[in-house]
Amino acid sequence: MKKILYIPGLACLLAISSCSDYLEEENISSATAENFYVTQTGYEALINSTYSTLRDLYAPTPYIFCAGTDLFFGAHQDAPLALTSYQSLTPGTPQVNDFFQTLYQSIQVCNTALHYAELTEEFQYLDSRRGEARFLRAYYYFLLVQSFGDVSLVTDMVDEPITHFERTPAAEVYQFIIDELSQAVNEVPATQSDYGRVTKAAVEHMLAKVYLTRGYEAYGQASDFDNAAAHADAAIGGQGLTVSFDKVFGYRNEVNDDVLFAVQYDQASLLNGGAHNWDTPWGPLIQGTGEGVAKKNLLHPTEYLFTIFGEYDSRFEGTFLNVRTYPYVGYYLNPKKSEVRNYYPRTAAQIADTAAWRAADLENRKDADIVPISSYWWEGNNQDAYPSLSKFDRIQNSDTRFTHDIYIARLGETYLIAAEAYLKSGNASLAADRINEVRRRAAMPGHEGDMMISAADVTLDFILDERARELAGEGHRWFDLKRTGTLMSRTKMYNPEIKSIYESGADPFQGNNGEYKILRPIPLNAISLDSEEYPQNPAYAN
Repeated sequence: MKKILYIPGLACLLAISSCSDYLEEENISSATAENFYVTQTGYEALINSTYSTLRDLYAPTPYIFCAGTDLFFGAHQDAPLALTSYQSLTPGTPQVNDFFQTLYQSIQVCNTALHYAELTEEFQYLDSRRGEARFLRAYYYFLLVQSFGDVSLVTDMVDEPITHFERTPAAEVYQFIIDELSQAVNEVPATQSDYGRVTKAAVEHMLAKVYLTRGYEAYGQASDFDNAAAHADAAIGGQGLTVSFDKVFGYRNEVNDDVLFAVQYDQASLLNGGAHNWDTPWGPLIQGTGEGVAKKNLLHPTEYLFTIFGEYDSRFEGTFLNVRTYPYVGYYLNPKKSEVRNYYPRTAAQIADTAAWRAADLENRKDADIVPISSYWWEGNNQDAYPSLSKFDRIQNSDTRFTHDIYIARLGETYLIAAEAYLKSGNASLAADRINEVRRRAAMPGHEGDMMISAADVTLDFILDERARELAGEGHRWFDLKRTGTLMSRTKMYNPEIKSIYESGADPFQGNNGEYKILRPIPLNAISLDSEEYPQNPAYAN
């Protein structure tokens, strides 16, 4: 049987109707495409499909994005050891296979949209729609090149079987991404009438992040960090952080000024419906009838994450639910009428004031179990008595169906991208200015001055700490550590699962031929279904 490359079939995605659910759902055939996609209505439907691919990518439990870092460790048998501790990471790891496959499926949808952009009828938003598809394709390639290094750069719509692809050098892939985003920034508008579409600020944010990431590579250019800072500042556009941190991820508050681009689930979004599994893994174990959520202790916060927030940093309370009600969703839906089951104070003032805290709402708090911060919080065997990471809490009960948007780019991160770029370009003063805007927003009322830093405080470790405080659980951390070359050192220091492997005398990152498992492995399916040689990454054996 003739081999068709699995990516997944880049070759057969549009040519054979049984190759993907996307084909079946949209009923795409060559005849339909020729007649439908050349109209405004048809082309708009195709562009909407490019946005839908984001949901395919972000639907699974976010092990690829968050596991095996300094922030979370595997604490349940269902968590994949291959991604939480690296030792068993191989080309057969299912989550890596799915990630690779979904990215190429999504790229092919974008390729199709860009192909028909040259054929469809002219209409008012055509340039913008072209830029939106270009942005999404560039973003998918950015995820690929960071994760796998050299990858196949496929930019044309594939409508017939292809049996072999070459791996394009990562340097060329980065240049392609930068070129595409540089074009997209001139095609998309500053604002969109449909909330959720790509805007100029989102493209500027991503350009900044791509330049920043390439700047660390051996093939990076001398101007990369300067370009990253310039594009980050362009994305900021003089806008301060005006949304309080606890409201950035507030219930039904996804449409806020901090969000530059997101995977849409909210009813006010461009495309509504669907669900994801980003609420489940952070625990604690909650599976009772009527709780309105289902959670497991799959990715447990490390001691480092629980303790990195300062006394006056409100981001802890904006990240973790330190008051657990019964039912769990009562905290969101009816807090004044929900019994408090657990309270988790962590600052000196909170711990000293527990009696006053209880008295402030005696009806709901009289039976609350108060569990102050201690090593018990970060014990892997502690399944149900620690603060839950609540940024993506999804409510599913008889009365309410709510799935939180997943933020891909938001202004709080843009400031930190600018700070890192300024630090790397030698301007610690401007780096401190950008960080201080983030910390000003994070400060508890009246303690803004206590949160400010100086240029002398700014180091790469400080920026990584600040990114942990601001962005925990948002899907950036593995890429942060990989970008900065700190994946091995910081997980060895802060991840107890990985630390214990080192202490046993083994190196969890040690791979084939003495190479380290920093890049992800190319999935076996991609290699075995290629008609010629498709090289594996050095640390892995096929």
